[in-house]
Amino acid sequence: MKKLILAAAIAATVPMASAKVLINIDGGVGYNINSLGEGSHLMNETFNLTSKDVTSDSYGLNMEANNGLYGWASISLPLLPDVKLKYESLVLEGTNNFTLNQEVYGQQYTMDGDIASTLDLSHLDMALTIGLPLPVVDIDFGLNVRSMLGGFSATGDVSGERETVEAPFQIGSTPLIVPMGYVSAAGTIPGAGVKVSGELSTLPLGDTKISDWNIKGTWYAPLPTNMLVKVGLEGGYRNFSMVIGDSTLGADTSDFASDVGVSGFFLGATAHF
Repeated sequence: MKKLILAAAIAATVPMASAKVLINIDGGVGYNINSLGEGSHLMNETFNLTSKDVTSDSYGLNMEANNGLYGWASISLPLLPDVKLKYESLVLEGTNNFTLNQEVYGQQYTMDGDIASTLDLSHLDMALTIGLPLPVVDIDFGLNVRSMLGGFSATGDVSGERETVEAPFQIGSTPLIVPMGYVSAAGTIPGAGVKVSGELSTLPLGDTKISDWNIKGTWYAPLPTNMLVKVGLEGGYRNFSMVIGDSTLGADTSDFASDVGVSGFFLGATAHF
């Protein structure tokens, strides 16, 4: 009888063990503490994001970066690229009192009073990656496709009435898609039970480049349920920068020249199935 019970227990655990070998699911949710880089600007410094100063050719928007939520999930299957999805809320907001009379990308804008502006850089990433079979350190590389979900907007007085001008990151009605190269590395500190990892998504186009990287530590709680699911904490530092130069792939992009940087720490909960 004892042999039958033992055999049944082994048979029950084999599918579970096989499933964990065949598929890995990881995920996390957390909170970003964001800070806008000093001197960030749009349109060749026509709009200075952090300044309150207003001159004949530069408007200070007095922006700050809002803290926001993030969430991610990754799925690993044999013989197929790993898939990672990630959402980041990244919103900059500010209010300053001035008179705006400026042509923006071929359209004239005139407003005054307390002008409230928002630059929403929130995005959804989908990365397809392949891992290198290396000892000690896991290295993945591939393609990250970023969908920009926000845009730029400003609200002010126009002929005595409050009006909002919006410029979403869209081509027609389709969100702007940005393809980037992706690489990540991860390893566990022996004896500490802490996994240290970092990832980089980047699009270098000469003077124009987008870079988004983070480094974090992950700790899983020593719980009895770890055979089924591990839960723990993750925390680290993230840096996002977007630079549009005067020339991009030979095209004149001086009217769009911008430099925006956002960085900060994050903390969240994570799970591994």
